[in-house]
Amino acid sequence: MNDPIQQMIQAKTVLAPMAGVTDVPFRMLMRRFGCKFAFTEMIDVNGVIYNNRKTFRLMERLPGDAPLGIQLVGRDEDKFSRVAAYCVEKGYRVIDINAGCPARKVVSPGKGVSLMRAPAVLSRIVRRLVRELGVPVTVKMRSGWNEEEKNYMEVAEAVQDAGASAVCVHARTKEQMYKGRADHRITAEMKRNLRIPVFASGNLMSPRDVKDVLDLTGCDGVFIARGCLGRPWIFSQTNRMLRGMEPIDPPGFEDIKEIMLEHFQLASEYFESSRLFPRMYKHVAWYFKGHKNLDPVMRSYRQVDSLDGLRRFVESVKVGERNRLEVSGGFPAQGTI
Repeated sequence: MNDPIQQMIQAKTVLAPMAGVTDVPFRMLMRRFGCKFAFTEMIDVNGVIYNNRKTFRLMERLPGDAPLGIQLVGRDEDKFSRVAAYCVEKGYRVIDINAGCPARKVVSPGKGVSLMRAPAVLSRIVRRLVRELGVPVTVKMRSGWNEEEKNYMEVAEAVQDAGASAVCVHARTKEQMYKGRADHRITAEMKRNLRIPVFASGNLMSPRDVKDVLDLTGCDGVFIARGCLGRPWIFSQTNRMLRGMEPIDPPGFEDIKEIMLEHFQLASEYFESSRLFPRMYKHVAWYFKGHKNLDPVMRSYRQVDSLDGLRRFVESVKVGERNRLEVSGGFPAQGTI
């Protein structure tokens, strides 16, 4: 099967593009846990136009990291055209347009979810890419700007008419950011009224969440984002549930530590030490999320500066009474544990 949209539909659970998260090591770990379709981090078209080295780094991939889509963010039609053509030249077979990022630094210059306030601009970009590229163009969007500006159907119909092959909706407004519950009734409405595939995003934190949203909306699949942070097994568990197989228990604490070490090993082959440990900080916090006493443990992590030190740190972290993290074995720690 070579059609990327059909690959996304068949996968059902797609790894969503997340800035600062879905790098090569992260994607490769998700692949091991059953992720069958993934997206790169969000790529700003300006970074490519102005030959930013860090931006080109974000566009790299490894054998086995497939199928893989690339997400672009911007506003200028000509820049989108040039960068998307470059992406196709580099082998990407689906281009996703970010019309949903609510971050201030993205929204302020008119990119991300700001494009939902300019449906004509967004549809022109989609139409041009569809005409020029010969590969599927998709759009990731939100329900709207705020409760008074929920224009998801207007935007979705505009990009559909412009030739978009699919849409993914994060069922929150820009104003909500990531707070409150995603209202997947709008996802269901979009699925009923659009001719193109619709994917859901928002509040998908467990296999049951995915199953409930698929049942509620009848959508073609979901984009998993925060639900896989520190929990890569959500893909394999969800795949089992959707196939009607018996559920399996999530990994225990010691197993999670081994997964963390595997993630570090993958990342160490991709990032220099000076970047590795600061970049992985958030991932360590996500792996330990849900346990008490996390802050002093993370202060101990800040002292790690080698893979050997990392292993000693991971081995030293235990779960004590009342789900409380403790650092044992003499590993250096700051503050009271």
